[in-house]
Amino acid sequence: MRLRLLGLSLCALGLLGLTAVPAGAAVTSAAADPVVTNYDSQVRVERDGLLRVAETWKLSNVNGTFNRFIVTREHLPNDVDHVQEVGDLQVKAGGQEKKAELKVDGDVTSIAVPDVTSGTTQLEFSYTVKGAVSKSLNGTEVEFVPLTGINLPVQQANIVFSVPEVTHVSCFAGALDSNTPCTLAQIGETSGPTFQQTGLPPGNTVKMSVGFPEGQIAANSIVEYRHTFKRAFSTDAAQLITALALLLLGAIALFVLYRLRGRDQVDPSRVVPASLFSLGTDARIDFTPPSDLRPGEVGTLIDEVIDPVDVTATIIDLAVRGHITITELERQSEFARGDWELRRVKNAPAEELHRYENVLIRALFGDSDSVLVSELGRQVRENLEQVQDALYDGVVKRGWFTERPDRTRSLWATIGIATTVVGVVATVLLALLSTWGLLGIAITLLGVGLLVVGRYMPAKAPAAGRVLGQVAAIRGELLEMDVSELPTDQHAELCSRALPYAVVLGGSERWIDALVATDTTPGEADEGFPWYRGPRGWHLQYLPDSLRNLTTSLTGALFAR
Repeated sequence: MRLRLLGLSLCALGLLGLTAVPAGAAVTSAAADPVVTNYDSQVRVERDGLLRVAETWKLSNVNGTFNRFIVTREHLPNDVDHVQEVGDLQVKAGGQEKKAELKVDGDVTSIAVPDVTSGTTQLEFSYTVKGAVSKSLNGTEVEFVPLTGINLPVQQANIVFSVPEVTHVSCFAGALDSNTPCTLAQIGETSGPTFQQTGLPPGNTVKMSVGFPEGQIAANSIVEYRHTFKRAFSTDAAQLITALALLLLGAIALFVLYRLRGRDQVDPSRVVPASLFSLGTDARIDFTPPSDLRPGEVGTLIDEVIDPVDVTATIIDLAVRGHITITELERQSEFARGDWELRRVKNAPAEELHRYENVLIRALFGDSDSVLVSELGRQVRENLEQVQDALYDGVVKRGWFTERPDRTRSLWATIGIATTVVGVVATVLLALLSTWGLLGIAITLLGVGLLVVGRYMPAKAPAAGRVLGQVAAIRGELLEMDVSELPTDQHAELCSRALPYAVVLGGSERWIDALVATDTTPGEADEGFPWYRGPRGWHLQYLPDSLRNLTTSLTGALFAR
């Protein structure tokens, strides 16, 4: 029994010995971890604010490259940065100079010392720091952060400042924004401010501040501005007032420009007695538009633009006057798309067509005598510009404009686009290189203003005043005239002649209804009118839909891209 107990005891001691070996190994490993045993620094603050720093680093078990960091950029409100510059760097080991790489990386400056051997090593650093002294409420203050984010624990850190008279000191350890006081921060009676920190973990920081009375140490802050959107488009007084002043002056200039160049030289409220109808011989009513006005010219005069409705109304007007016939084709099925044949009349009335009307007929037919609306296609659209040119030239020839409205708009659009482009480029450059981005935006807005005002720059000449007054009277007639007062035997003819003008000036529905009212046999199929023919089985009651569909198809054929 005793032998068995002795054996068990020896086994237990053996197990304890085995388990004790790893524990000892762990202790040995822990002792071999790299560490900064001591960091000692002497900081002399010159009168001009330059810091002269001498440091001693005692390293244990550090191999390879030793990296240490100094915070050299502090972010302040309003996109302001205080920057410190590290220079005159020297690194020694055992009295021999060592190669070191100084590099600025974001908010920190790093110093890398290669080929550090294991065991206990002592490195001696000396360097200068410029820009660490800034103005304070009652003097100046130096802020220095030499221990930043090092990946080794620091067992003991001692920093002593050599300075003249001091007003206050402070020291914080931990994270960069930490409020944890250092182990020691005091103003020595016989020496300068002294700072100590014991047991600084890896990645932590020691940040020190020393204040000086007015006139002791000069401020030498290096101020840089962060490039941010807010700063690029600064709303400080100078930038904001300048941009607003430019906008105000630009707005006044645009207004004056419009008053001088773009305002119509006519009275828009003037109404001149005029009528589309006049009493002719034998008590007949003649269709006599004043000044030989044509629907296309009327539309261009009113809004200074050749609209699709102006061209469509001209086609209908040419048909009504006997130069073109419009025939609605029979649909293949109920859901088939409608189509129309336009045919040139060989024995057209002997009247002089305006130039734009001749150009339009050539554009429609080319060398043919007929064309389907569905086949007008690219050829007509390519020649449509010639029709617009002829119509614009016509209104200028009549003296209604001093220059073509389209060219006036094009000129000011070009100026507006150029100004806008200059504004955009200026905005980008000013935002990248300065704080005056708002000035570029102001220039861009003026360019946009020119684009808007340019649309209204075509100005009607004095000769257009009387014509506009006649147009106003004609519009009232088209909208209010009692169509039933027209002679019965001329009803269809006169309503047809008035219809193109109503298409441009308004009231076309009532004149189409007046044409529908000429149907004396509602139950029978109608052929239509000399200028418009319907398919087999067509009735005058279909005319509103037929003309509406024709207008839509013509607009699509002539202006669709």
